Amino acid sequence: MSLPPLPIDPVLPEIVRLVASHRAAVVTAPPGAGKTTRVPPALIEAGPVIVLQPRRIAARSLAARIAFERGWAVGEEVGWHVRFERRASPRTKVLVATEGILTAYLQTDPRLAGFSTVVLDEFHERSIHADLALALARQAMLRRDDLRVVVMSATLDAGPVAAFLGGAPIVRVEGRPHPVAIEHAPHRSIHDAIEGAWREATGHVLVFLPGAPEIRALAADLPRRPALTGAAVLPLHGTLAADEQDAVLAPGAARKIVLATNIAETSLTIEGVEAVVDTGLQRVVRFDAAVGLDRLETERISRDSADQRAGRAGRTAPGHAI
Repeated sequence: MSLPPLPIDPVLPEIVRLVASHRAAVVTAPPGAGKTTRVPPALIEAGPVIVLQPRRIAARSLAARIAFERGWAVGEEVGWHVRFERRASPRTKVLVATEGILTAYLQTDPRLAGFSTVVLDEFHERSIHADLALALARQAMLRRDDLRVVVMSATLDAGPVAAFLGGAPIVRVEGRPHPVAIEHAPHRSIHDAIEGAWREATGHVLVFLPGAPEIRALAADLPRRPALTGAAVLPLHGTLAADEQDAVLAPGAARKIVLATNIAETSLTIEGVEAVVDTGLQRVVRFDAAVGLDRLETERISRDSADQRAGRAGRTAPGHAI
């Protein structure tokens, strides 16, 4: 099958060459450039590749996308390993794993003998598991003379990571697949913004909300609005069952409005999204030193996250982000 061209494609030979010669590289590319699906398969000639994905739904989606592009089978040439679920075989060339799983691999086998390359994707999201995985992967590189490490992100400050990996080369990919028009509308209600996006777009609308409670409330309210008659309103958050999450990502003829948390911020391609409505908020766990417990807090997102979210509208066609 002929792969559709993506901005990352002309740079793939350089990435392969640099990883072979330096055993490490840092790749930065805008959302939709194709780094997540194209780089790991390009590195398999040296041996099996393990890819870090921060979220379970992204891990499964990425494995399925690579299988589609390469004509591979999920569970055979490409697989995933997430909490409580593993689909892979001895023939697996690319294994996509979530953060805790990759950490467990590295702790169980500090040399990571079953793999030739570690790819840490979406590293800008930063977590204790991702940072620990990078540290352990670097230790494994020092123990083995054939292990390679690639760190990838759309918005990462690449310099410090490259220095940590012993002066690894940095590959910067410019350009996104399609332009995205940005509209700032701080005084519009979420309902008006969604209706406007639905009216102006011909494809799907992706809406970013802080958490599942807001998603449930909006999902109950939107179908009652006359302007949205016929829209399939679908939630997407981490507490949904795997088959429910996969159903949202599955292509279909009907237009839909996807109400998502930041689970859809990176690595997921919902085919046909032409408009993004972003509340600019997220819900995160913060440690409260006063009581000695974690608690959920609603915060404004960073500029990097805003760029990532807007980029969801430009993956398969020109888009619009509010």
